[in-house]
Order: sequence, then C-alpha cells, then structure tokens
Amino acid sequence: MKFGNLVIAGLVTGSIYAVFAVCVSVWYRVSNILNLAVGDFDMLGALGVDDLVRVRNWPLPAAIAVTLVTVAAFGYVYDRVVLRLATEGRSAQEGIVVTFFFTFALSFFIDGVARVLFGTDVHAAPALWSGRSLTVLSSLHVERAGILVLACAVICGSMFWLYISRTLGGKAIQACGENPLGARIAGIDTRRYRRIIFVSTAVFGIVESPITGYTYLSGATISLTGFIAAAYGGFRQPGRALLAGLAIGITEALLGGYVSAEYGDTVLYAILATLVLAWPRALGFGSAVSG
Repeated sequence: MKFGNLVIAGLVTGSIYAVFAVCVSVWYRVSNILNLAVGDFDMLGALGVDDLVRVRNWPLPAAIAVTLVTVAAFGYVYDRVVLRLATEGRSAQEGIVVTFFFTFALSFFIDGVARVLFGTDVHAAPALWSGRSLTVLSSLHVERAGILVLACAVICGSMFWLYISRTLGGKAIQACGENPLGARIAGIDTRRYRRIIFVSTAVFGIVESPITGYTYLSGATISLTGFIAAAYGGFRQPGRALLAGLAIGITEALLGGYVSAEYGDTVLYAILATLVLAWPRALGFGSAVSG
C-alpha cells in the first residue's frame, strides 16, 4: 500500500514541522516574539548528544542530561541578556520586528558554532527506541522513532492547547501576549515559558534525529517550515499550527511519491504560496501581528 506508507511517512515528517509550529505560536502568543531560531536548539540537542555518545563514549542518559543543561543555560543567558535588550523600551510592533532579526542572527550564530563543534557530516542522537520497523495490517511500515515523534507532537500540541484554553495559567499566558508590560507588573514571568520551549525543542531533536539525521544547517530548515505552518494559524493558535504542520508533511510526502522526489518541495511551496495569496485572512495572514 504505497499510499498508506506515504501518509505514515508524511505524518512523521509533519509531526516534526508541527512541533516547531506550535513552539513558534506559543512564543508569539506569550511574548510577541517571532522566534526564527527555534529549530536550531533542536539541532543542538541532537548533535550534542551524538557527539558525547559517539565521540566521547558517554552513557546516553548522562549525555542527554548534560546537553539539556547546556542548552538551558545558553537559552537563559540569551533570553536574559539579548531578548531583554531587544524588547525593553520598544512598542509592540517595533519589538516584533527587532526580535525577529535578533533571533534570525541567533540562528546564524548557532549554525556557525555547531559547524565548528560538530563538523559538516550528517549525525543523529542514538535511537531511544531501537529495533526494526513495526508492520501494521501486513503492508504498512512504521519506524519506532516515528511513533515517538508522532506521539511527542500530539502530546505537546494537545497539552499546549489545553493549557492555554482551559486553565487560569493559560489565560495569563494570553494576557502576556496582549500586554507584556502589564503581565510583568502582575507578576507573570513570560521569560520562564520561553526558556521551557528552548529546552523542549532540544528534547524533541534527540527523539527525532534518528529518523532524518542532522547537520549543522538542519535547524534553520526546520525553523522555516515550522514558521510557515505557524503562520497558517496566525501565529497565535497552536492547535491550528499543529494541524497545518501535519498537513504540510503529508502533502510533501504525497508529492514526493506521486509527482517527483526532486521537485516535490518546489511544488509544495508553490501550493502554499497560492493558498496564502488566495485566502490570506482565512489562513490567519494579515492578523498575525495585529494582536
């Protein structure tokens, strides 16, 4: 069943896009920051664990713990120093533009550091659930790592959606995006949520990298696709961003399987651009930075 296997592959790929779309959406909803470096922390998690295990012969649990602590420390310093300088004393609209370019510059910086530390070859963290692919209905094949990735996407997306829409703390997060200064006065620490996302993306990179493999440039590519999926939710709707990421992954897999593996990405982005031009308001564009 070629179609079924393509859909499964698309769901796994789409789950990767979906997680980062959700992270971008939550970042923007919490603090009016469009973070273009979110995928680079994913890359750091994957390549950091790979280097400690493969090169330095560390046990996997210790490698994961040290990598996450390092990512958390770096995210804390960047959030505390750089983003604080970028956002303080600026209007909401000006802050969005400034922090966008700050995170864009951060992406280039992380890529450069990763190239020096890990080289240019493709690597991946060791699989957390190793073994042969699972067979479903005698003809559908699912990688074990793919199941973990899909589960992570669904769990993360659902938890964010439930937390934001159903809890008092979630309502507070929404208030952060509407009025960051008022949120700080009320004692709501928006920076804490941002730092949690930094570490969460690194965890996801460790889980997901055995499927695709990573280079020092992988984070930027994932960030871009996640950014596009988040835009289809107006940057403020994590649930919609999650669905958009899954849809993009399935479409990409079907185009690669039935149209052309070489030109599938080109056709995909042409379709996405056409949708934006045809129904910008319905897809969330035009309201992304209006609050």
